[in-house]
Amino acid sequence: MTKTDDIIKISGKIDSNNAKQFEDELIAAVDSGDVTLDGEELEYISSAGLRVLLKLKKKLGGEVSVINVSPEVYDIFDVTGFTNILSVKKALRNISVDGMEIIGKGATGIVYRMDKETIIKVFNKNVGLTMINYEGKKAKDAFIFGVPTAISYDTVKVGECYGVIYELLNAEELLSVVRNDKEHIVDHIKKYALKMQSMHRIEVDDRFGDTKEGTIERLGYLEGNVCTAEEVKKLRAVIANVPDRNTFIHGDAHIGNVMVQNGEFMFIDLSTAGKGHPIFDMVSMYIGFKMGQNLSDEAKESRELTRGFTNDEMERIWKTYLMTYLDTEDETLINKAEEQIKAVSCARIILAAISIPGLFTPQRLEYFKNTVVDYYDKGLEPICF
Repeated sequence: MTKTDDIIKISGKIDSNNAKQFEDELIAAVDSGDVTLDGEELEYISSAGLRVLLKLKKKLGGEVSVINVSPEVYDIFDVTGFTNILSVKKALRNISVDGMEIIGKGATGIVYRMDKETIIKVFNKNVGLTMINYEGKKAKDAFIFGVPTAISYDTVKVGECYGVIYELLNAEELLSVVRNDKEHIVDHIKKYALKMQSMHRIEVDDRFGDTKEGTIERLGYLEGNVCTAEEVKKLRAVIANVPDRNTFIHGDAHIGNVMVQNGEFMFIDLSTAGKGHPIFDMVSMYIGFKMGQNLSDEAKESRELTRGFTNDEMERIWKTYLMTYLDTEDETLINKAEEQIKAVSCARIILAAISIPGLFTPQRLEYFKNTVVDYYDKGLEPICF
């Protein structure tokens, strides 16, 4: 038995001869909460081994999942009724994406068109199955509340990576639509902004975490690393100033995470979905198309979101999005909203320095931090939208 990240691999045959050893090793490897056991190399499990899993479930009080089991091992769980007690899933089928058309790229993976009716999102090698399943759960919960999103119906292996298959008829990434039809940039972005307005009116429950609370908590990790205690206090105050809402937040709402299906918008990549004020969903568009204007030409071309756009086009995308969403041409209101969005964006983007060391130069980190601190020092005002 071996433990990798948050998954424990079990292998060989587990029967009365080694069930006690299996139990001791398993209990020692697990602390509390939910646990996932990878049974890809499990050849057989007897009733003695099953009782160990039942004992583990009672001890933890959480979910015990067994994944990647062979059809033969699954039958053992099924016949004994353990599929009603534990979450047991057969081994994922393997598929190849060779020759498939790439229709989108993002921070966590690549989207391919499988055929006229389905697409597959292949996650990067460093994205584990737990996170992928979490995204799938978020998508299903969002669908229940009326968020226009694609529901996955199969998780597969693609080489050393995992993929999720979605049913999407004639779908195309909105980013590609805009990039290939620049004559109508304004029309496309207006439709997107209105869809965002509609999505942000959807109220959700505690199945979705509070984006504001989560951001405030994570900002504490910056202390002693990127920020002083006083600077963290100011960053947290800027986020705390955002009004509380129980409305749906995508979490990474830019045009690269939207598929266009027969003229309708469908949101994908819901791994960071939550609830809160819409300003948290303005961040990705601001970072992508407003901050993106400051990138070098080489950096623009290397980033999927900004590739192929000039600074003027990115400014048009951002301004059209903001003005349409706010439903105003009042420059005073637009400028105030942009200043507030910038502060929240800088407070959130600096958190990426924790998870991805070296992503920003020390100078860029200092700029992000000083932007938020200066905004705080001027005196916090109510969010204007």
